[in-house]
Amino acid sequence: MTKTNVPRLRFREFNGEWKDEKFKSLVERVKMTSDSDQYKKIEFSNIDEGKLINKLSINDTKGIAFRKNDILFGKLRPYLKNWYYSMFDGVAVGDFWVFRAKSQISSSMFIYYLIQTHRYTRISNYTTGTKMPRSDWNFVSNSSFYISNLEEQQKIGSFFAKIDKLIELQTKKLKQLKKLKQGYLQKMFPQDGESVPRLRFSGFSEEWKVSKGKAIFYNFSDKNHEDLPPLSVTQDQKIWYRDELDPALSYDKQKLSTYKLIDKNDVVIGLRSFVGGFAISDKRGIVSPAYTILKFRNTPWDFYFTRNLFTSYVFIQSLKKITYGIRVNGRSISYNDFSTLPLVYTDNLEEQKKIGSLLNTVDSLIELQEKKLDNIKKMKKAYLQKMFI
Repeated sequence: MTKTNVPRLRFREFNGEWKDEKFKSLVERVKMTSDSDQYKKIEFSNIDEGKLINKLSINDTKGIAFRKNDILFGKLRPYLKNWYYSMFDGVAVGDFWVFRAKSQISSSMFIYYLIQTHRYTRISNYTTGTKMPRSDWNFVSNSSFYISNLEEQQKIGSFFAKIDKLIELQTKKLKQLKKLKQGYLQKMFPQDGESVPRLRFSGFSEEWKVSKGKAIFYNFSDKNHEDLPPLSVTQDQKIWYRDELDPALSYDKQKLSTYKLIDKNDVVIGLRSFVGGFAISDKRGIVSPAYTILKFRNTPWDFYFTRNLFTSYVFIQSLKKITYGIRVNGRSISYNDFSTLPLVYTDNLEEQKKIGSLLNTVDSLIELQEKKLDNIKKMKKAYLQKMFI
């Protein structure tokens, strides 16, 4: 006879069906409050999917007193996934539930991962309120979940804790690479008031040039090319074929004749954004008329040098000076806005290529580590689906 109350994936030493228990039978919902300034306070802004971010405050704000190994769950907008496994005694400030596993029947770590499963997520998202939706304790507490014996629970919890550790280490590695990239951007492009970068390849010593945007680029608008593929600019400065993006990002195919032609090495000014607002194209196609297209007046610069110049700190800061009013009233940056902006650059193509190649190598490493992190998260999600019922 086939067993139905068992997970699809299981440690080999365990067998037998899991028990069906109401959530309130598995945990005690802690309600004791404290305003003691002896404890660290955790707020919503301190949690990001199980990890603490930002500095914790120590004050006399009142909240729910939690102990080490308790589980915090943000009941306000539960889809935000504000959960945390406490590693210390403290106080949860705001719309939190604090769960304490009933040790005779449930393991803290098992409960922590149970609340990350699809079933608990679906149940907790049955909310009350519209503007400020909150999980309904009566509904959640009386909902049933399958659990194993304590030994299997502990092994499952330990297994997922190891995956979370992998995610943590991979996230740190990714942050370090992004920090390295930002350091290069600051040092390999001249800072405000300087004419040479602080970090430079050997063999290059001449000062960089300063020219206004209109001396390097001209505004380009050529329409009626509906036979070409529609493109879209994303915040990571990449240009994609629209059909490769989320199908929900629809566009009116009847208006393609109004779209602007864009070629390789053209620069696109995007929509109301400092970082990621400028992109250089590696494709030929058409883009929304809302975009401003810039073409080089002379020989195009190195592709990767151009891409990174438009994310360098000094460029972003100079852009802010001319776009404050633009962003307030919500319109895009125009060619006229950009034309008077001074650009600091090297016209030595060999130096451009060396800078671009180095930064592109770092970008490739970042992309690789992002994929690794994404794969670990997908692996965790798959295991959650298979190791819980």
